[in-house]
Amino acid sequence: MRIGKTRRQLFAVALAVLALMLVAQPPAGAALAPLPPARAAALGNLGATVQNIVATALRLIGGGGQPTPPTPPPPAPADPADSIQVSGDDVFVIIGSTLRHPDDSTSPSAPLFNVAGVSMNVTWGAWAASATSAVRTTGGPHPATDVEQRFANLIPGGTYSVFWGTLNPDSENPACPGVERTLPLTSVDASQQPDASSFVAGPDGSATFRGRVDKDLFEATQVYFTVIYHLDRQTWGSLPNHGEFNTQGPECRSSFGDDAMRQLLILQKW
Repeated sequence: MRIGKTRRQLFAVALAVLALMLVAQPPAGAALAPLPPARAAALGNLGATVQNIVATALRLIGGGGQPTPPTPPPPAPADPADSIQVSGDDVFVIIGSTLRHPDDSTSPSAPLFNVAGVSMNVTWGAWAASATSAVRTTGGPHPATDVEQRFANLIPGGTYSVFWGTLNPDSENPACPGVERTLPLTSVDASQQPDASSFVAGPDGSATFRGRVDKDLFEATQVYFTVIYHLDRQTWGSLPNHGEFNTQGPECRSSFGDDAMRQLLILQKW
């Protein structure tokens, strides 16, 4: 039971006065007479004691005169990704005189190239060795999705961005309608570099990225993240590649495979 501060004080006083009245009330039919000094003092002490007891009880019940804050809901448990896949859709190997996407028959030592035949200075084996884990928590009065991704075996010193997407409902990037379905995962670190949804892998290829989306992504039927490697070390804010950044609007065109390559596909809810 919650009682306002003033009402609790009045309640305490009323109880104390009532207790004093009950103790001090003379027997029925007895004539009123001045109380002996000793009894008057005892009654005064009793009244103070009653008031202290009531005040203490009210503090225990009502939190010392302050409303008891609601207990926050516990955070949702960590949710591991359903699947993590290395993507070869935006990188190429040379077979004979032509560029081809790597497949199961590609040698781990095969060098990779972009769509223009420019060497990426990395082998298929090193590209395919990348790994990550992804977790999320949701909760609070305004549902949100918190994501932590820990990476290993990325390209050492490589520049990366993280984007998210959903199916049913389908996400869409408003800057590149009909082409780009993903949106940037904004870091919880206000000083994140090189931009709010990007990071640079360490010398050993490791990295940790923590982001937040201000809605519960898991209300969608499917949720996924893409981890994008920037060959030219340039990032583009709300868009994942240079082509989309330069052609924003109804004529938007992607340049995946040229300056940006999707290295990891994290199927978080699939």
